[in-house]
Amino acid sequence: MDVYPCIFDPIYVERIWGARNLEGLFARSLPAGKTIGESWELADLPGHVSVVSNGPRAGTDLGELMRSWGPALLGSARPADDGRFPLLLKLLDANDILSLQVHPDAEAVSAIGSGAALKTECWYVLASHDAVIYKGVREGVTPEAFREAIASDRCEEVVRRVKIAPGDFHYLPAGTVHALGAGAVVAEVQTPSDTTYRVTDWGRGRETHLERSMQCIHFGPANETPPGASGETLLVSEFFTVAKRSARPGLARSLPEGRCSAMMMLDVPGYAAIHQTSGVESVTAVRAGQTILVPAGLSSPRLVATEQTTWLEITLPEGGLGA
Repeated sequence: MDVYPCIFDPIYVERIWGARNLEGLFARSLPAGKTIGESWELADLPGHVSVVSNGPRAGTDLGELMRSWGPALLGSARPADDGRFPLLLKLLDANDILSLQVHPDAEAVSAIGSGAALKTECWYVLASHDAVIYKGVREGVTPEAFREAIASDRCEEVVRRVKIAPGDFHYLPAGTVHALGAGAVVAEVQTPSDTTYRVTDWGRGRETHLERSMQCIHFGPANETPPGASGETLLVSEFFTVAKRSARPGLARSLPEGRCSAMMMLDVPGYAAIHQTSGVESVTAVRAGQTILVPAGLSSPRLVATEQTTWLEITLPEGGLGA
């Protein structure tokens, strides 16, 4: 079976808080007249399944790719509990602030039931026009004080406000109340769930879910040092590892072998390509803004570039979640 690095067609999602910055950042051709808040780069959720755009498997969706390639794709990592691909990668582009929201952890999912799914995520900042994020409850704020502040439109008094700049990385484990501010573009790495509870929508009138949110929010300060952060590694979690990698001009940089990973290309000023052997030697050219799925079954995968090239490398855990 000849597996190879797969590139996917972006799935563009219009949002009321969206913008069009992906056109300038990554030379994207966006749907005309729409404010695009999310570009789903690698997804396998109902209604949003990525489709391969390159090579012999062009036109195949990610679910079928998993079924046909099996361990040659995932290696020893296991699918999500519903059998789908265990990772969701997006680009977010905010022209306005997102709702203040929270996602459930395993304990909250068990209590809520009704189709709720755990969601842990992180953001790598690609661009910031004087943007901020809201991240975690302020120290000393009790659930009662938090509820009172939300009811009286004083939520900014009880959540942490953090200035962001390009290159910043923020870990948002399940239970962290958060919001992405206006003027921010981020790469988002997360578990494959779309379960979101809005604490407040800043007066825009969309449905909110305060009672569900209160079941999920972790009170106390957010952890400013992501677990496992060291050197190029930004985060090591039970769901995925995130690292910022670079390749120097003309020098091959090895990619994970025997493990399923994805590359979110950040800066590709010249020509860059993934070289690999799986039956035959093949070369896959890549450019900035693309997300590439690197199957576990590749032999000696490596990236070669003519100029300094950087990317986020997201690797699935060996042996499945929690291994």
